[in-house]
Amino acid sequence: MTQQKFSNAASTLERPETLPLTGIVAASLTPVSEDFRVDVERLEEHLRWLLAQGCTYVSPFGSTGEGPSFSASEKRQALEALATNGFNMRRVIPAAMSVALDDTIATIEAAADLDCRAVLIVPPYYYGARAEGIAAYFAACANRLGGFPIDVVLYHIPQLSRAPFTAELIEMLLNRHGDRIVGIKDSTGIEPQTLELRRRFPQLQIFTGDDRVFPALIGNGGAGMIGGMPNIVAAELAQRYTSPEQRNDADAIERAARRIEAVDANGGVVALKALKAHMTNDPAWSRPMPPLLPLDDAGTRTLVESFAATGFDFGTRLG
Repeated sequence: MTQQKFSNAASTLERPETLPLTGIVAASLTPVSEDFRVDVERLEEHLRWLLAQGCTYVSPFGSTGEGPSFSASEKRQALEALATNGFNMRRVIPAAMSVALDDTIATIEAAADLDCRAVLIVPPYYYGARAEGIAAYFAACANRLGGFPIDVVLYHIPQLSRAPFTAELIEMLLNRHGDRIVGIKDSTGIEPQTLELRRRFPQLQIFTGDDRVFPALIGNGGAGMIGGMPNIVAAELAQRYTSPEQRNDADAIERAARRIEAVDANGGVVALKALKAHMTNDPAWSRPMPPLLPLDDAGTRTLVESFAATGFDFGTRLG
């Protein structure tokens, strides 16, 4: 399908009024086929389930979605297939997770062409660039595109990228790219740092990637969370977002912490995929992209037991 043909088709899709850039955003898992292609059918089913569970947006191809393992063309093909099937692309915030300038530009273009709500951009991570270098990378993207054609959420995850969005760099990008920089996702899990971003940049939508930081951030006017745990507990997080009483409940906070610890102890992404496979009774969900390997049976049993011990009922939360 050519871009021109798709653009003509997309113009016939319903485009509802843009929702505020807030709430629970699921950093979606990416199901893959036996030959390691994006399984669009399962992906679409999962994204629709996440929205039905109360997520405001879905964000495919980030860290949880194994974004660095997919090319820009693979991402575009998957996003085009979703749009062709009538998926509401205004509820989609795809992630650009590449070091290659062309790939980042291609992902931004795809998100803009398909009328996505925004694009999440990680800094170029291989060389651990300085602020001036990352700013130059963003400037090169903007110059090639004639300015950013879509809202941008900065993805701060220095534990993986080795390239942080410092306050100095954020101010530099805001000065250069105006109101197209609309938010930051802070995936450090360091509550004081996230709250400082909220204090220093009140004009931006500040998200956390960590359920444990989520209550304090919302209580201080933050936008919400963009994270992997909604793949499993979306409904619970959506309820906590709208209810201060539930959000600040000590037991709920403790359960969230235990679940994150169980996922992190069992491989992060592969643990979430194992949980999704168990919830749906669909083993295909447990398959990650190489070089990741699926969680073994013993690990899956331990993980499922850990979740069950927090009161999570797999039988009533089919995905």
